[in-house]
Amino acid sequence: MDVVNTEELMKKAKGYALRLFKLRPRSEAELISKLRNKGYTAEISLKLTEELKALGYIDDVAFAKCWMQGRLKKYGYSRVARELGEKGISKDTMAALWESFKPEYDEESLVRSLAQRRIRLGTVVDPLKRKKRIFDYLVRRGFSLASINKVIRDL
Repeated sequence: MDVVNTEELMKKAKGYALRLFKLRPRSEAELISKLRNKGYTAEISLKLTEELKALGYIDDVAFAKCWMQGRLKKYGYSRVARELGEKGISKDTMAALWESFKPEYDEESLVRSLAQRRIRLGTVVDPLKRKKRIFDYLVRRGFSLASINKVIRDL
Protein backbone atom coordinates (compact mmCIF):
# COMPACT_ATOMS: atom_id res chain seq x y z
CA MET A 1 0.00 0.00 0.00
CA ASP A 2 2.84 2.39 0.87
CA VAL A 3 4.64 1.68 -2.43
CA VAL A 4 1.47 2.41 -4.39
CA ASN A 5 0.98 5.66 -2.48
CA THR A 6 4.59 6.71 -3.13
CA GLU A 7 4.24 5.91 -6.84
CA GLU A 8 1.06 7.96 -7.00
CA LEU A 9 2.77 10.89 -5.25
CA MET A 10 5.72 10.61 -7.65
CA LYS A 11 3.32 10.70 -10.59
CA LYS A 12 1.57 13.81 -9.24
CA ALA A 13 4.88 15.49 -8.45
CA LYS A 14 6.16 14.75 -11.94
CA GLY A 15 3.03 16.23 -13.48
CA TYR A 16 3.45 19.36 -11.36
CA ALA A 17 7.15 19.63 -12.29
CA LEU A 18 6.44 19.25 -15.99
CA ARG A 19 3.80 22.00 -15.79
CA LEU A 20 6.46 24.24 -14.22
CA PHE A 21 8.87 23.43 -17.06
CA LYS A 22 6.20 24.42 -19.60
CA LEU A 23 6.38 27.97 -18.24
CA ARG A 24 10.18 28.28 -18.25
CA PRO A 25 13.32 26.28 -17.47
CA ARG A 26 14.12 25.75 -13.78
CA SER A 27 17.26 25.10 -11.80
CA GLU A 28 17.54 21.99 -9.65
CA ALA A 29 17.36 23.94 -6.38
CA GLU A 30 14.41 25.97 -7.64
CA LEU A 31 12.47 22.82 -8.55
CA ILE A 32 13.22 21.17 -5.21
CA SER A 33 12.03 24.30 -3.43
CA LYS A 34 8.81 24.42 -5.46
CA LEU A 35 8.13 20.74 -4.76
CA ARG A 36 8.81 21.18 -1.03
CA ASN A 37 6.50 24.21 -0.90
CA LYS A 38 3.81 22.14 -2.60
CA GLY A 39 4.07 19.59 0.22
CA TYR A 40 6.12 16.79 -1.34
CA THR A 41 8.68 15.05 0.85
CA ALA A 42 12.42 15.53 0.45
CA GLU A 43 12.74 11.94 -0.73
CA ILE A 44 10.21 12.41 -3.54
CA SER A 45 11.70 15.79 -4.50
CA LEU A 46 15.23 14.40 -4.76
CA LYS A 47 14.16 11.25 -6.59
CA LEU A 48 12.15 13.28 -9.09
CA THR A 49 14.94 15.79 -9.73
CA GLU A 50 17.36 12.93 -10.41
CA GLU A 51 14.87 11.43 -12.86
CA LEU A 52 14.33 14.79 -14.59
CA LYS A 53 18.08 15.35 -14.78
CA ALA A 54 18.48 12.02 -16.53
CA LEU A 55 15.73 12.99 -18.97
CA GLY A 56 17.44 16.34 -19.69
CA TYR A 57 14.86 18.64 -18.15
CA ILE A 58 17.26 19.94 -15.51
CA ASP A 59 20.61 21.37 -16.53
CA ASP A 60 21.80 24.14 -14.21
CA VAL A 61 24.54 25.35 -16.56
CA ALA A 62 22.17 25.65 -19.54
CA PHE A 63 19.56 27.29 -17.31
CA ALA A 64 22.07 29.84 -15.98
CA LYS A 65 23.38 30.58 -19.47
CA CYS A 66 19.87 31.17 -20.79
CA TRP A 67 18.95 33.32 -17.78
CA MET A 68 22.12 35.38 -18.03
CA GLN A 69 21.75 35.84 -21.78
CA GLY A 70 18.25 37.24 -21.41
CA ARG A 71 18.75 39.35 -18.30
CA LEU A 72 22.04 41.02 -19.29
CA LYS A 73 20.11 42.95 -21.94
CA LYS A 74 18.37 45.00 -19.23
CA TYR A 75 20.31 44.47 -16.00
CA GLY A 76 23.85 44.60 -14.66
CA TYR A 77 25.90 41.57 -13.73
CA SER A 78 25.49 42.00 -9.97
CA ARG A 79 21.70 41.81 -10.19
CA VAL A 80 21.77 38.84 -12.56
CA ALA A 81 24.25 37.05 -10.28
CA ARG A 82 22.05 37.73 -7.26
CA GLU A 83 19.00 36.33 -9.09
CA LEU A 84 20.91 33.21 -10.12
CA GLY A 85 22.17 32.77 -6.57
CA GLU A 86 18.57 32.88 -5.35
CA LYS A 87 17.78 30.16 -7.87
CA GLY A 88 20.52 27.91 -6.49
CA ILE A 89 23.21 28.36 -9.13
CA SER A 90 26.75 28.08 -7.73
CA LYS A 91 29.15 31.01 -7.79
CA ASP A 92 31.66 28.95 -9.79
CA THR A 93 29.09 28.34 -12.53
CA MET A 94 28.17 32.03 -12.61
CA ALA A 95 31.82 33.09 -12.76
CA ALA A 96 32.56 30.71 -15.64
CA LEU A 97 29.54 31.91 -17.59
CA TRP A 98 30.36 35.55 -16.88
CA GLU A 99 33.81 35.06 -18.40
CA SER A 100 32.16 33.86 -21.62
CA PHE A 101 29.70 36.80 -21.70
CA LYS A 102 32.12 39.53 -20.60
CA PRO A 103 33.80 40.20 -24.00
CA GLU A 104 30.51 40.95 -25.76
CA TYR A 105 28.84 42.75 -22.83
CA ASP A 106 29.07 46.53 -23.14
CA GLU A 107 27.76 47.76 -19.82
CA GLU A 108 28.50 51.42 -20.41
CA SER A 109 26.44 51.70 -23.61
CA LEU A 110 23.56 49.84 -21.95
CA VAL A 111 23.71 52.18 -18.94
CA ARG A 112 23.84 55.17 -21.28
CA SER A 113 20.78 54.08 -23.28
CA LEU A 114 18.77 53.36 -20.12
CA ALA A 115 19.77 56.72 -18.60
CA GLN A 116 18.84 58.62 -21.77
CA ARG A 117 15.49 56.85 -21.91
CA ARG A 118 14.94 57.70 -18.25
CA ILE A 119 15.77 61.38 -18.89
CA ARG A 120 13.10 61.57 -21.60
CA LEU A 121 10.54 60.03 -19.25
CA GLY A 122 11.41 62.27 -16.29
CA THR A 123 9.25 65.22 -15.31
CA VAL A 124 11.51 66.52 -12.54
CA VAL A 125 12.87 69.95 -13.41
CA ASP A 126 15.74 70.05 -10.93
CA PRO A 127 18.81 68.56 -12.70
CA LEU A 128 20.40 67.25 -9.48
CA LYS A 129 17.23 65.49 -8.45
CA ARG A 130 16.87 63.99 -11.93
CA LYS A 131 20.46 62.71 -11.87
CA LYS A 132 19.93 61.21 -8.40
CA ARG A 133 16.80 59.40 -9.56
CA ILE A 134 18.57 58.05 -12.63
CA PHE A 135 21.55 57.00 -10.48
CA ASP A 136 19.26 55.16 -8.04
CA TYR A 137 17.40 53.48 -10.91
CA LEU A 138 20.63 52.20 -12.45
CA VAL A 139 21.97 50.99 -9.10
CA ARG A 140 18.77 48.99 -8.55
CA ARG A 141 19.30 47.40 -11.93
CA GLY A 142 22.68 46.11 -10.78
CA PHE A 143 25.12 48.10 -12.88
CA SER A 144 28.61 48.93 -11.64
CA LEU A 145 29.15 52.26 -9.94
CA ALA A 146 32.02 53.08 -12.28
CA SER A 147 29.79 52.82 -15.38
CA ILE A 148 26.94 54.69 -13.71
CA ASN A 149 29.16 57.53 -12.52
CA LYS A 150 30.77 57.93 -15.93
CA VAL A 151 27.40 58.13 -17.69
CA ILE A 152 25.89 60.43 -15.06
CA ARG A 153 28.89 62.76 -15.36
CA ASP A 154 28.38 62.91 -19.15
CA LEU A 155 24.69 63.80 -18.84
